[in-house]
Amino acid sequence: MAVASLTVAVTMLVAVRFGERISRLVFSRSDEVLLFTILGMTFAVAGLAEDLKVSAAVGAFLVGIAISGKAAHQAVGIITPLRDLFAAVFFLFFGFGIDTSDVLGALPLAVVLAVVTGATKVFTGWWAAKRAGVGRRGRFRAGTVLIARGEFSIVIAGLVVAAGEQPDLGPFAAAYVLVLAVSGPIITRFSDPIVDLVDRRAAPVA
Repeated sequence: MAVASLTVAVTMLVAVRFGERISRLVFSRSDEVLLFTILGMTFAVAGLAEDLKVSAAVGAFLVGIAISGKAAHQAVGIITPLRDLFAAVFFLFFGFGIDTSDVLGALPLAVVLAVVTGATKVFTGWWAAKRAGVGRRGRFRAGTVLIARGEFSIVIAGLVVAAGEQPDLGPFAAAYVLVLAVSGPIITRFSDPIVDLVDRRAAPVA
């Protein structure tokens, strides 16, 4: 843990202090050169992080932090198709390792967690929209839109399962994300009628 923490701290320090220099060094007007330079840096830092018992994903994340400016702007357009491809492949392989019967067994607890986290997401969206001066309907709609966002849970679960820890976490995360993916859009679709219903019930009777 000490080595991992020190590695992340040193990498963050380098990214903050020398980020502009790194970006200028990496930048190239050639898309091919820029792509291979960034991928090479990512693989090198991710491999070093893995060797030091830090997640390779964290190492790649730190490379993204270190690169900014024109290099980052140009790289986004180049790497976006790769991001979408690898993300789809990751979720595909995660699904290969999940047994449907295990998902059904984890469903009750996943529903409970979805209700709790869904309520916190609605509150967060409501509070943020209220600070922006949005009306009641917009506040509730902003909160309900966040409900369906739970895909990162699968990423964390995939890393844990791949490390050989907590194999039950995979089916549980899958059930949790499925519940959010189904319930979120439905609640958002009926967010305005729900607000109207609450307002009518809260209104004093003449």
